[in-house]
Amino acid sequence: KDDDIVDPEKTLFIEQLEPGKEYEVIITNLTGLYRYRFGDVIRCVDYRHEAPVVEVAFRKGQFLNASGERTSEETFYKALSNTVTNDWGLNLKEYTTVEYFLKGNRKPRYIVFVELSDTAGNGNKAVERSMNKEEKMQLDKALGKENKSYEVLRNIGRLEAIEVITVRSGTFEKLRQEMISNGVSATQIKQPRVTRNAKLIKILEEESIVS
Repeated sequence: KDDDIVDPEKTLFIEQLEPGKEYEVIITNLTGLYRYRFGDVIRCVDYRHEAPVVEVAFRKGQFLNASGERTSEETFYKALSNTVTNDWGLNLKEYTTVEYFLKGNRKPRYIVFVELSDTAGNGNKAVERSMNKEEKMQLDKALGKENKSYEVLRNIGRLEAIEVITVRSGTFEKLRQEMISNGVSATQIKQPRVTRNAKLIKILEEESIVS
């Protein structure tokens, strides 16, 4: 079945969204757009009165490609969110990934910067500790499960294991303010899930939690 075809039986109005589930956004308007797919996938996190509260989870059609493995944003998000929830027992608040091409004999790898919170209480308590080797390998294996090309390149040594770096609470708000200061409208900002901007990477590195 063509993935570009929108099944009308599966199309929902915004008031039909369910908390905890993810949906791709399509829009029809008076200026000529009809079932237009933006590529944004949103997550319904709550309801305020009768209106759903949503956040952007990832964008379809974007890729990490450090060594020919082409890991889609959707695939990466699935591996990361499942690992954070099921293996680490935490909440994923925000994340972005950087492709690192290291000099010398080091192989390229992904580095993911994450802002995490505890699942206890209301889930808003920030987790500000570095991730241990076992936790990082859990994510690395999850990526291999979701993308066999990644697994093959890891096995033959063309990619190094993923690095997971926890950042301080509020780091992604700093990224947002940096983008606004560079002329991006506050209403149009979407947190990049793959970051290649040197200024944003510098903020992430400065806010990293190192044990």
